[in-house]
Amino acid sequence: MPVDDPAPDPVDDPIFINARLETPPEVELADSMLLPIVVGAHLRAELADRPLADRLARRIRAIRRRDDLSREEGLLPVVVTDIWYLNTPDLMLQPAVVIGEPALNAATAHWANRLPKAFVVDGSHQVLLDLEGPDRVACMWGLGPSGTEAAADRFEARYLEPWLESVAAL
Repeated sequence: MPVDDPAPDPVDDPIFINARLETPPEVELADSMLLPIVVGAHLRAELADRPLADRLARRIRAIRRRDDLSREEGLLPVVVTDIWYLNTPDLMLQPAVVIGEPALNAATAHWANRLPKAFVVDGSHQVLLDLEGPDRVACMWGLGPSGTEAAADRFEARYLEPWLESVAAL
C-alpha cells in the first residue's frame, strides 16, 4: 500500500461533522453538564448497543436543535461505558440512559431493581424509568440484540420526549 494514499475527506461524513459541531472535542465539560448514555464495556455491547446509544444521542441533539436550545441550556448527551459511569460518582448523579442487558452492562444490573417498569413485553424487552422520582434514569434492554433494539425503539418513540421534559424540570 503506497504511503501517500490520501486520507478520506471528512466532508464525506455528515454524521461526524455534525457531532463535531455539536460537541467540539476541546470544549470544557463538567460532569454536571452531561447526559450519559451508558453501554457495556463488552464486545457484544460495543457491536449491538453502542450504535443504539449513538442514534439516541443524535436524536437528543436533534430535539435540542428543534427546540432551539443552546449548548448551555441543557445536558449534553455523551456515550460512555458502564465502567466509566459506575466509577464516576458525580456522573452517576446525572440523569442517564442505560442501554443493554444486565449480563453485558453493569449499569443495567445496578438500575434493574431500582426503577419501575414503564413498558414490558414478556420474553422480549423492557423499559424502566420513573418520570416523577428522584433518579431520572431510563434503563432498557431485551433478550439479545434485537430485543434491546426493540426496547430502544420503544423508548425513543414513546418515552424520550416526556423523559427529557422531566429531566429539564430538575
